[in-house]
Amino acid sequence: MLVSTPNRLRHALEKLAAEPPSTKTALMRSLLSEIEAALASGKTWKQVWQCLADDGLDISYETFRKVLQRVRKKARISAPPGGKASEFPTATAQETADHVARDPLKRKRFARSWHSRSEIAQAIHT
Repeated sequence: MLVSTPNRLRHALEKLAAEPPSTKTALMRSLLSEIEAALASGKTWKQVWQCLADDGLDISYETFRKVLQRVRKKARISAPPGGKASEFPTATAQETADHVARDPLKRKRFARSWHSRSEIAQAIHT
């Protein structure tokens, strides 16, 4: 009886995993890679939601956005440290065609430092 118990339990877990998700968050988590692919292809959040709503997803657009943000955040947090999550490219330094690392937030940091300097603000107003 002990030999068949692991197989029986394994089969029970496989059967459970094959069932559809019981919550909308779990459903969104299971569809995350497909949602990310649609977004990466240039579709908007609203277009993705509308497509899912047309096929029977019964949540509002605002709920869809909130749940998707939560699921994406959890996926990034649960990614292995130092490694890349399979669905998400890292938003840190990217590599250009000539293999020089570039910082996508460089302009934002520059603009923030530029706006915080009082001498530049005074020069504009004089």
